[in-house]
Amino acid sequence: MSKSTFVIRPGVPEVRDLWYRLFKGLTSQSLDGDDRELAKRLAKAVKQLALDPRHPGLQSHEIEELSERYGQKVFQSCLENNTPSAGRLFWVYGPNRREITLAAIEPHPEDSKRASYDRIALSDLPSDQRPPIESPAPLPDPRRKRRRAC
Repeated sequence: MSKSTFVIRPGVPEVRDLWYRLFKGLTSQSLDGDDRELAKRLAKAVKQLALDPRHPGLQSHEIEELSERYGQKVFQSCLENNTPSAGRLFWVYGPNRREITLAAIEPHPEDSKRASYDRIALSDLPSDQRPPIESPAPLPDPRRKRRRAC
């Protein structure tokens, strides 16, 4: 693994279950249109997050309300650009160096305006024993070195 790549880990079983359900369905072509689009957006966002959590397309930023509630910096990243109601990834750094834990995948919390982040419940950090989320087969491995164009 290169120094610039992060390992992405699930923070709650629901995140892992959603990840595997979407990508199993994507590879077997059994997803409906909405789930297929969500799977593609999620795959792209996780790939970008692993390569660079500050990637401009993710629009990652700390959510102070959640950071204060959970006692660690909690970040939110977009699943889609220029779409106000797009889904969001909530994540934290850790538990180990060069790791990111996905804590939640949610619709944009401002959809309900009042108490927008109250419904976001994050998990504890996973143990080192929990395996990282792996990219689905159709996506290139973000850890693989790319050839430079001539």
